Amino acid sequence: MKNKFIIFCILSLFIASCSTTNPLKKQSKIISKNCPQSLILYQARAFEFDDASVEIPTGYTLNCYLIEQEGVVEISTNYSLNVSFKEKVKEKEKKIYNVNLIIFVTDQTKEIKIEEFQFSKELKIQDNDIDNFVFSYNDKIQIDLKTYNSGIKIFYAIN
Repeated sequence: MKNKFIIFCILSLFIASCSTTNPLKKQSKIISKNCPQSLILYQARAFEFDDASVEIPTGYTLNCYLIEQEGVVEISTNYSLNVSFKEKVKEKEKKIYNVNLIIFVTDQTKEIKIEEFQFSKELKIQDNDIDNFVFSYNDKIQIDLKTYNSGIKIFYAIN
């Protein structure tokens, strides 16, 4: 009888502890925000290699969220990098192209660069029978809420 009572107490404590929330755990509230104006820098929209060209097309999307607990706005960008061969590759070797996506954040007047983010990308070509390849990515940056609210613009480039 004593053992059953001890087992019952332990199970009751376990069930009670699993069903209550931890008061020490901070809950972050995430709120959708309107995204700032953005564009790809025309001069830096493509990067040329000897046998191929890598380009960031204009079909990218932005999603912006306020993370209240941290006081930052997270900007998530979905984009692709397109690789096009200049001429038909006859070799059957695998190619790797390394490029950097650069995201510049400026003030509204475009005079002050607030932040610069770089994302290294390794583009692995597996099949030489295809002339064009599309690599899809999602990267995130965070901007201080006060800076975001003062007005920013975002510019994309690759090198």
